[in-house]
Amino acid sequence: MDRKRPMLTYLILSGSAALLLVAVLVSPRLGRSLPSLLPTVAKPSPPPAQRPQVEMVFALDTTGSMRALLQGAKKKIWEIVRFAAQGQPAPELRIGLVGYRDLRDEYVTRFYDLTDDLDAVYQNLSAFTASGGGDTPEHVAKALHEAVHRSSWSQGPHVLRIVYLVGDAPPHTDYRDGFDHRAIALQARERGIRINTIRCGTSYETELAWTEIAGLAGGEFASIDQSGGMVDVSTPFDEEMARLNRQLTETALGYGSAAERSAFHAKAEAAMAAPLMVQAERAGFFGLLKGRGKTAAISGGDLLEDVATRRVDLDKIDAAALPEELRTMSTEERKAFVAQKAHERARILEAINALSRKRDAYLKAHQATASSSFDAKVRATLKKQAADIGIDY
Repeated sequence: MDRKRPMLTYLILSGSAALLLVAVLVSPRLGRSLPSLLPTVAKPSPPPAQRPQVEMVFALDTTGSMRALLQGAKKKIWEIVRFAAQGQPAPELRIGLVGYRDLRDEYVTRFYDLTDDLDAVYQNLSAFTASGGGDTPEHVAKALHEAVHRSSWSQGPHVLRIVYLVGDAPPHTDYRDGFDHRAIALQARERGIRINTIRCGTSYETELAWTEIAGLAGGEFASIDQSGGMVDVSTPFDEEMARLNRQLTETALGYGSAAERSAFHAKAEAAMAAPLMVQAERAGFFGLLKGRGKTAAISGGDLLEDVATRRVDLDKIDAAALPEELRTMSTEERKAFVAQKAHERARILEAINALSRKRDAYLKAHQATASSSFDAKVRATLKKQAADIGIDY
């Protein structure tokens, strides 16, 4: 009899547990009142949301007839970049450039890969000059090949990949060098890269070619005036924004090798030498980044930003890679210096954002709509196509 008691006790307890479980399942009220009796299963945390990416390569005809367009693009690039950065959710941006001409010119293509160093993009674009040409067609196919196949496009479903082909002359079709604009347009589409074409001027042959390229690559065709149709709009706030842009840029600390520091200072000089409205747009762009945890003053190679984002450890960095004013300091002195600079930069960015809001309101009230301009066409296609990956403008 005693041997049966443990088994009997076990059966009673098991039956009670089963009845309790049934009661819990069929009675939500009871289930809520006895939470401690049920096992707790931890729910897996959802993966962090992936930020969308916008990647644009501008393939620009840089022959002599494109002088006005190039000058306008140099003035509007920061405005375009700032518009792109305002998408919701905020995208990561990378920009590439391909300048193209033709055989027997100074160069056939000049390539700059996709980068998030937007100061370098502005510097490279500013270096483009309009020259060369001759016979009407240009080596468009080589430019498209560079843009589509040489650029380091990101992969994944949350990336918008766009090439903007901008020019006033049709492609050469008589070269036997392996570059075919139709084949490249189809290859772009297969790789998820859209080619939007913007014809400058009134050439019918260019319109036919540009329409075909855009159609094959899933993009859009647009036509603008030969000059680009871009309008300079100054505001009462531009001079002060330019002053703040200079102050912001002067807080930047270039570091790395001698060549890297030299390139950094060249970017800073270009940023401070730009026209007032360009400086205003640049400052506004960096103001936008502040709300996203970034406080850079130069797009790439800024010690303050890289310390803040923990890319650089002041305890470990080689003194030879530091700016000259930090090399003889102790580690604690360096940290104090960087902290003071970061505080100063935060104050400047706050002032930029406050003034930028006033400037934006002024532009909204006074700027005429130029829907046929180069920058307007870029904004319109970007707004439409970014919706496909969930970005709203």
